[in-house]
Amino acid sequence: MSRVQQVLRGGDTVEGQSPSSDVIIEVQDVSKIYATGAGDFAAIDGVSLIVRRGEFLGIIGKSGAGKTTLLNLISGVSGISAGDVLFHSGNGSKPAKVTSLQGLNENKLAVWRGNNLGIIYQSFELMPQINLLKNVMLPQDFLGTYKRRISEEWALQLLDQVELAEHAYKLPAHTSGGQKQRIAIARALVNDPPVIIADEPTGNLDTVTADTIFQIFESLVEQGKTVIVVTHDNSLVSRFSRHIYIVDGKIVSSYGTSTFTEEEMPNGSAQAIEAVAADNGKGKHSTAPAASSGEDQSSAGQAAISLRNLTKTYVNAAGEFPALKGIDLEIGYGQFVSLVGKSGCGKSTLLNMITGIDHPTAGEVIVGGKDVYEMSESERALWRGRNVGIVFQFFQLLPTLTLLENTMLPMDYCNVHKAGERAERAMELLALVGLEEQAHQLPSSMSSGQQQRAAIARALATDPPIIVADEPTGNLDSRSAETILRLFKQMAQQGRTILLVTHDPSFTKVTDQTVILSDGEMIDDLISRSLPLLSHPLMLQATHSAEKRTYQPSEPIIRQGERVDHFFLIGNGTVDIWLNNPGCPEVRLAQLSEGQFFGEVELLHSAGSIASARASSEGPLELSLLPKSVFQDLIKRSPSTERMVSEIAQDRLRENRSQNGSCEE
Repeated sequence: MSRVQQVLRGGDTVEGQSPSSDVIIEVQDVSKIYATGAGDFAAIDGVSLIVRRGEFLGIIGKSGAGKTTLLNLISGVSGISAGDVLFHSGNGSKPAKVTSLQGLNENKLAVWRGNNLGIIYQSFELMPQINLLKNVMLPQDFLGTYKRRISEEWALQLLDQVELAEHAYKLPAHTSGGQKQRIAIARALVNDPPVIIADEPTGNLDTVTADTIFQIFESLVEQGKTVIVVTHDNSLVSRFSRHIYIVDGKIVSSYGTSTFTEEEMPNGSAQAIEAVAADNGKGKHSTAPAASSGEDQSSAGQAAISLRNLTKTYVNAAGEFPALKGIDLEIGYGQFVSLVGKSGCGKSTLLNMITGIDHPTAGEVIVGGKDVYEMSESERALWRGRNVGIVFQFFQLLPTLTLLENTMLPMDYCNVHKAGERAERAMELLALVGLEEQAHQLPSSMSSGQQQRAAIARALATDPPIIVADEPTGNLDSRSAETILRLFKQMAQQGRTILLVTHDPSFTKVTDQTVILSDGEMIDDLISRSLPLLSHPLMLQATHSAEKRTYQPSEPIIRQGERVDHFFLIGNGTVDIWLNNPGCPEVRLAQLSEGQFFGEVELLHSAGSIASARASSEGPLELSLLPKSVFQDLIKRSPSTERMVSEIAQDRLRENRSQNGSCEE
């Protein structure tokens, strides 16, 4: 008789020595079959796995591989079609009690999960009406273990671990997506469970915050806990004590801490989406905006999005929290703009202002020539459906509808396209994102990456002129993410306006413009382009300190030999650098253009100007000037910026000396 058969099916436990005293979870020949209109679909196919106490296990695979499904089976969130999952309780020093998840009813499963597992979902699932501290304490309420003083003290300690103790009394709506995810991690730890299960816990966090989360996981493993993390990011494998690779619902390999080579990486579902995207714009897959979708506002020369002195202040028990501070921004039609910044900087809040989801405290939001907040709530909802396609950070598909039906929803709501054409149009959009074959399946049978792609198809359903996307690639593997970015780029080329919120600075390489937020304020574009190695807080400091000046054609800026008290950054226009030596003709050393700077040689070496600078004769010149004290503070606090500026200064000194030598000869 097998070990599975020896376990009582009524949910009771049996005494007995486990195959190894350090085993905590056994997955025995488990399968998960979904019945769909197209037939049965095996999301997990005969998987067997042993998880040991104190292990830091990574489950790695591409979108659609079955990672999340396997996690749901291990945690009892999803029913098992065949096989069993056994949980070994105890401390490993004596015979363990073995619990069969197959034998537990829903109520017993819920209690078992509460006592033994801390689960961190990909979408944090916080209760919006209670503060962060109470959200962390929720599992203790459920188990009947709530004791106010002890629970609050412990919850505050957990909040401190994830660096959010100072935000304990804020509501979730007043925090960023990254902060919400860290709250969810603190909540998973509150009952001190032996096993922590996390589904892409860092997928929506910036790299610094993600590293903090992994350090917490590593600390928990050192304390004897078992941590299981699902991820599509192969670069994280070195953080795990062991990792397995899953493809098409099967474990294909298991490794220690070594990384995969390109040859070892099986091809995943990303190939399908890549092939479909290659056909973008051809025949039925065209994403060009339909003439009937909205008003042709671009022809009137209006900006697609115009923000004027936009402010948002949240008020809670802890006082006022300014999320946005006087934002001024214009985005034109057909532009692909990235909005970047660290967690908590105000990115998602700004998106909520543009889409009319939240109300500003002050200022104006003009989208497509309409003042968003002069409309009533019902008018704004209909306007939003027809003019703005929104891709949320967490896809928010309706679980009882198929992907095709989810994609058709906006068409029905906004009465866009004829009723008989909607299914065909929805199928075209699903094909565009590589999901045509899955059109009749429910979201629950899809991976997180596939659900996010379905959400992008849904956002295109009404052919809106503006697409707003909040971390749309945060849950995708790198290949699928690149395909989605190319899709957005092509839509911008066809006339749509794309506003992409991301914490990944590498995405800015494919966008036309980058808007950087820090502490609720916009960083000056010239500062960010001229001094890209500064941290965002230092960029903001420079933005506050910069003085704008305009110079007329050929107007002097610095004369050779004069004292230099500013660092000069070039906005619009060009600057001529001249060398003036007695007995020698004037020599133009260089012409500097937008995004370049000068004055660094003199500030670094405390010398008079080694050359003259004046506005070129072509037209007016705009400069941003940083005081000497600010410049010196910035490079002192940013060694990488100091190295960059010093190298440029050395090159210019050598050129200056070379020209001086030529003159003397």
